[in-house]
Amino acid sequence: MKSSLPLLFFSLLLAGCGMSAGEQQQAGYAARLAGDDNTAFDHYRQAAASADQPEARYRLAQMYLDGRGTAQNTAEAIRWLERLSDSKDPRWQAQAHKLLGQIYVSEHDPAVRDRGRAARHFAACARLGDDDCVRQQALLTPPRLQLVSAPGPALSAATLYGERGPAVYKVVVYEQLGAGLEPLSLGSAVAIDPYRAVTSYHQVAAGGVPVTIARQDGQPVREADILVWRVLYTDPVRDLALLTLKDGGRLDYTSRARSVERLQVGEKVFAIGAPAGLDKTLTEGIVSARRSENGVRLIQTTAPISYGSSGGGLFDESGNLVGITTRGVTAWGNFNFAVAADEIQAFLAESASP
Repeated sequence: MKSSLPLLFFSLLLAGCGMSAGEQQQAGYAARLAGDDNTAFDHYRQAAASADQPEARYRLAQMYLDGRGTAQNTAEAIRWLERLSDSKDPRWQAQAHKLLGQIYVSEHDPAVRDRGRAARHFAACARLGDDDCVRQQALLTPPRLQLVSAPGPALSAATLYGERGPAVYKVVVYEQLGAGLEPLSLGSAVAIDPYRAVTSYHQVAAGGVPVTIARQDGQPVREADILVWRVLYTDPVRDLALLTLKDGGRLDYTSRARSVERLQVGEKVFAIGAPAGLDKTLTEGIVSARRSENGVRLIQTTAPISYGSSGGGLFDESGNLVGITTRGVTAWGNFNFAVAADEIQAFLAESASP
């Protein structure tokens, strides 16, 4: 009796060509779970011939894309995904558009990079109700600050803090050491739209993983409170870096800014950052001078900037972002500096270049 089991299994394999498309799909799924990519690929390829098996078409495209069970072939992956994008099943139609968008932003093959096509596929996916595609579509739009010509009415320090504080995030960069994590640097970041934030380049220069703990009320930290950032673009000369959340989500942000050319020496300004890790700390000072260093426009201020503050925001009395704090010098007095909003705007424009 036992000897007949292998024969029965072998017979079932031989009968594979007689399986229905649904059975091929199930067999491909079972083989994939078992780690048998070659068998999974064969079953998915046969199941994908039927338009009634959208998952098989998606899995087949993934296998072509990753080179699992077959030779890597981006063109074949695109062909199957384009067929799937016409599916009557909105779930798999959205998945097809999303993966096509990711392919065209060169996450898999730089040779097929096409931001226009990526944007169209993410837009189609977003229309089908996928929030992550809304985010990915937005990330293809060049980030910009809204530079105002006049400062506007002055706010109280309490009002300014209440309105701008949520847009400033404490960021700790961690390095993986063996089984544990060790902090590499501590700083802040300012969200400038729902999906992107600006910080100091020197915070992320050594690599590592930037992380924000969103819960600050003393309660136990939940998984949803841990925000992991991904670095999109850096500029060592300006000491700026552009971040986005690795796993999606929306940010509290501020996009209204004011040019350094319209700042007056003696104006009151406020810095929000995380000095010594004390999240969302507000400090006050004045504009001491407008400077330029290596061609980069800086604001000198008496608002204290210390370790943990850099990457945070410097705001005028109306709550306009006037700079990203970069460093403080305390050896000969209270000298602190922020990268001017004009430089941030130029940096953001460069980050969007192909």
